[in-house]
Amino acid sequence: MRKLFYLFFIITAMAASSFPQTEDDQFMPAGLGFSNQLEYSYDIKLKREIFENWLNVDYRKSIFSAGVRFDLFQPNDPDPSISRGKEKFAGIDYKYLKAEFGDTETSGEITVGNYYALFGRGLLLKSYEDRFIRVDNNLLGVKFLGRYKGLTLTALTGMAENSQAERKDIIHAADIDYHLIKNIRLGASIASNQPDADGAARNSLLSIRIQPNFWNFDFYGEYGVRLNDDIKEKKFKNKEKFAGKAFYGGTNFYFGNLAGLVEYKYYDNFSFTSNDGTIFYNTPPAVRKEYAYILLNRHPSPLNSNNEQGFQVELNYGLSDDTYLTANYGLTKTLPPSSLYQRSIGINNSVRPQLQEFYLQAQQTWNDEFQTIAGFAYYEELDANTKSITPILDNRFYFDDINTLRLILEHQQVTNRTTTENYYDDVVMLEYLRSPNLSISVVTELQSREPQTDRIVRKVWSFLQIGYKFWSHTDFSILFGTRQAGNICIGGICRYEPEFSGMELKMTTRF
Repeated sequence: MRKLFYLFFIITAMAASSFPQTEDDQFMPAGLGFSNQLEYSYDIKLKREIFENWLNVDYRKSIFSAGVRFDLFQPNDPDPSISRGKEKFAGIDYKYLKAEFGDTETSGEITVGNYYALFGRGLLLKSYEDRFIRVDNNLLGVKFLGRYKGLTLTALTGMAENSQAERKDIIHAADIDYHLIKNIRLGASIASNQPDADGAARNSLLSIRIQPNFWNFDFYGEYGVRLNDDIKEKKFKNKEKFAGKAFYGGTNFYFGNLAGLVEYKYYDNFSFTSNDGTIFYNTPPAVRKEYAYILLNRHPSPLNSNNEQGFQVELNYGLSDDTYLTANYGLTKTLPPSSLYQRSIGINNSVRPQLQEFYLQAQQTWNDEFQTIAGFAYYEELDANTKSITPILDNRFYFDDINTLRLILEHQQVTNRTTTENYYDDVVMLEYLRSPNLSISVVTELQSREPQTDRIVRKVWSFLQIGYKFWSHTDFSILFGTRQAGNICIGGICRYEPEFSGMELKMTTRF
């Protein structure tokens, strides 16, 4: 009843504040910001209820700003990597005070409390929140950021929360970014943490980066090394200078109707974690393609910043104003036996393909009312030891500027190389969109498996989802039905979503 009352209170408050306000009749005082995200689900089969709510309140006055986030879990998601020991919890888990000063050429800001930070593209440090995959490695401490003409300096110290909701591990980091001339930026970063264990060596990472852009090319390159005296002395007998190495390089280019992306990665024993391994401070670029379709995300390969090398190439070409082609190929392999990673843990495995993917897509606009997207994907993944073939057909019917009907057909044929089993999945999605407020979608999935010869098992999942935007600040969605288990991945970080049968409600409001 308390959860229902809280839900009713939030919906009522949102509805009461949804009417347009004049400048003389503002709903909230100037400088005050508000956002609330609510998620509620009830699984009928498991009799399991999950209620989660994040309420952010921010206020700005002159050069000062402050904010808090009130978290309410009654109960939280049972996955321990998500709940972090907070099965039932209500409290302020994020708070900060910031002061900003200076002018356009010389400025600075100091943040005390909780904050996020990103150096470069995350090779050394990526402290961020993504509730979709339940990542929140915010730091509690002090952060300084200063700017002088083309120079930007960031320095910080803080502690992240581990899986037991404790902040013990301290991290220190600094980054300098310099816009040398019009087309070149240079940068350097350093980060280290002192483990919460007597006698343990400090773990430190250093990197340099360059970002030139000229003509139709944009480049990014970063090289990093990891220092750890324990690994250097005990594992390498002081014969190696570094405990880990990493390199990431990427370029975007444009030639008339042709646009492309090329990326390369080499991550050797470069994971930057807390002493207990429950906090990840860095998330290097995954160099994987992210898909917008259900079945293409069903067999993902998560990022391993200790043991990966690979690349991806993507080309986009416009044959005409109505026809576009996209081709993508990516390959990720494990490192050889000579790698720092294998030698540090005492193994001797040959190089193996971790992930191989090929995707081809054609988009054709037939007229103002009809558009077709056809895709084909081939995917091999080492951890699950599977390969899959997935054709996709996405048709969009535009009745006018407001009403759209979308029909998506997905088929996936999967071969499990361990068991030699072949099975397939089919997904049909019918979606109606009334821009910009209403969306209604029906999704049905059929899976047919043959775990034993001449024994075919078929399962069906189906759900209805309705989304509605109240005025310009509240997004509301509700789902009824059953949903297949699967992985959710963003940037190489994955979360397993179990099979679901019941009702799910989500609402996000921002002012």
